[in-house]
Amino acid sequence: MPEARAWIEVDLGAIRHNLKRLSKWAAPARFLAVVKSDAYGHGMEAVARVAVDEGAWGLAVVNIDEGLRLRAAGFACPVVIVGPIFGFELRAALQAKLSLPVYSQEGLQEVAEAAQAAGVAARVHIKFDTGLGRLALPYDQAHEFLGQVRDTPGLHIEGLYSHLADAEGLDQRYTLQQFTRFQEVQQVASALGLQPEIAHLSASAASMLLQPARLDAVRLGIAMYGLWPAEETRLLLLSRGHNLFQELNLHFQSGLTPQLDDLLQPALSYKTRIAQLKKVPADSSIGYGCTFVTQRPTTLAVLPVGYYEGYDRHLSNCGEVLVRGRRARVLGRVCMNVVTVDVTDIPEVCLEDEVVLLGRQGSNQVSAEEWARRIGTINYEVVTRLPAHLPRVYQGVV
Repeated sequence: MPEARAWIEVDLGAIRHNLKRLSKWAAPARFLAVVKSDAYGHGMEAVARVAVDEGAWGLAVVNIDEGLRLRAAGFACPVVIVGPIFGFELRAALQAKLSLPVYSQEGLQEVAEAAQAAGVAARVHIKFDTGLGRLALPYDQAHEFLGQVRDTPGLHIEGLYSHLADAEGLDQRYTLQQFTRFQEVQQVASALGLQPEIAHLSASAASMLLQPARLDAVRLGIAMYGLWPAEETRLLLLSRGHNLFQELNLHFQSGLTPQLDDLLQPALSYKTRIAQLKKVPADSSIGYGCTFVTQRPTTLAVLPVGYYEGYDRHLSNCGEVLVRGRRARVLGRVCMNVVTVDVTDIPEVCLEDEVVLLGRQGSNQVSAEEWARRIGTINYEVVTRLPAHLPRVYQGVV
């Protein structure tokens, strides 16, 4: 164990495994490794090194600050900003040769003027809204807008892209409608003589499920980290060549079959250590608000983490952690910096024993999906919200 109260372990070997499988699946399309939001909490620079080593065409980040971090770390490949940009950031972005999103008339003008002032060609990815209703230009304005793009000096049209709203779901009709709309945008671009280096539409789910929508490149995000975009994505993959109704019945009766278990390997674990062991009698109140009262003599383990350290307060009285390979239930409310768990039935527990909050220990696992179900969110949020101040310990470093 590292000398830390709590820490995140990231298995870069698992990320490498996932990229090998996913990139082979998506071939011949290239891939952008989505390392935005500090690589979904895994640590941007370390993950980016693995991705580039595995052949990533480029890296996708959420903002210019992240892009500048990658350039400062020595990454020379395309670095594509996929979130909003502002005029005051453009000079530094152009100097660093970052690839900029263009998603509005005003943005087109700002980027062009900044590029002219800097005496460089701005690398841009033109983004159209095909049905997500988010940051992008409506697809039915493609002809007018792409005509302006073509006639605007100082631009290098590196990419053309959109983002899907429901590629993870069982009903793929809306996704196919978005794909059709994006194909219309591509046709407009071609008719206007625009030839972007890559067209990209599919993130993790669509890259696995919809071969025609892989286009020139796919954006590999959540799946790269060994997490499924949604349970429905697993079911759709599992059902190929099978009866989906039958597969759904099997799922609800006994859980997912193991056929896809080796495709993705979760890379992140969250660990701490026991700070105190204490015995309390039956009828003892535990934690703020007296929300839990022991029904028997109980051995408590006090852990030095709480909601400040990313252990969600909604896990109060329902979360479980792993101690010596066995599950221990959270008793009482999760505090700002402390969690108390029941280790009464776990033999030989000692002070400073490793405790797994998220991840695997022995044959047991607490998954990001389990956390998500308990607190009413998705696995994306579970890993991304783990605090940056927690040390990251990397295994399998490049």
